[in-house]
Amino acid sequence: MKIYDYEDYKLYVNDWVMTQPKSGYGQFKKIADFIGINSVVISQIFKGDRQLSLEQACEVSRYIGLDDLEKDFFLLLVQIGRSGSHDLTKTLSRQLKEKKKTALNLKSRIKHSQFSNEDKAEFYSQWFYSAIRLSTDIDAINSIDDISSLLGLQRETVANILTFLKNAGLVVEKNNVLNVGPQVTHVGHDSPFVYKHHSNWRLKSLQCMENVSSEKELFYTGPMALSEEAADDIRSQAVQFIERATKTASKSNSATVACLNLDWFRVVKKY
Repeated sequence: MKIYDYEDYKLYVNDWVMTQPKSGYGQFKKIADFIGINSVVISQIFKGDRQLSLEQACEVSRYIGLDDLEKDFFLLLVQIGRSGSHDLTKTLSRQLKEKKKTALNLKSRIKHSQFSNEDKAEFYSQWFYSAIRLSTDIDAINSIDDISSLLGLQRETVANILTFLKNAGLVVEKNNVLNVGPQVTHVGHDSPFVYKHHSNWRLKSLQCMENVSSEKELFYTGPMALSEEAADDIRSQAVQFIERATKTASKSNSATVACLNLDWFRVVKKY
């Protein structure tokens, strides 16, 4: 369901609730708690004549997980619902049509035939761009809510990043099912984005290290003194391990998202 198909924000929210697990049972209570109002009031709004305030509408859009364009559209719908005059409603409706036209043009446009440097700069700016993309390869993950729960991210963040990933061809959505898109990401050792890519995931590793939750996780740091031959041999073994690990992961059915960080470097300069 697309918000741009609606002219009534209450109808949109009611329909959205029905698409949630258990046909939305308990969702209005969750919305009420999220925006800080009584569940009776939320019922009066979405089942009666009471209207959302614009502040409450912002919170509802955040709870649902609307991206920035969808949020703007939703707020216009709320303003129309709150309008007390024909002239104001007419003005807002005209703005709504323009907003819909702009949003649909942007969403239907393919941004780039290749993964551009502009896209890469955004994609490699934070660890969760890659994590959100990879999570869509898990069969059980098919919504903003699923991704938000899986990665511990706010719905609003997930919604905006999913919009970017779809436009860049990194994620596709068909029949309400999310999956990894055909576009390929690769950052070489000489790329201007490689440092950011490495540092993002190492910072994430440090965060996870503070609260190791499972024996399935592994953190190892091992400074050592050794011969040049041994150092070269260990590097070669590491490359072979990475190749095996990548092949193992690519052949498996996705059920989780993990990250392998492996560093091998000279602490001192050769003399």
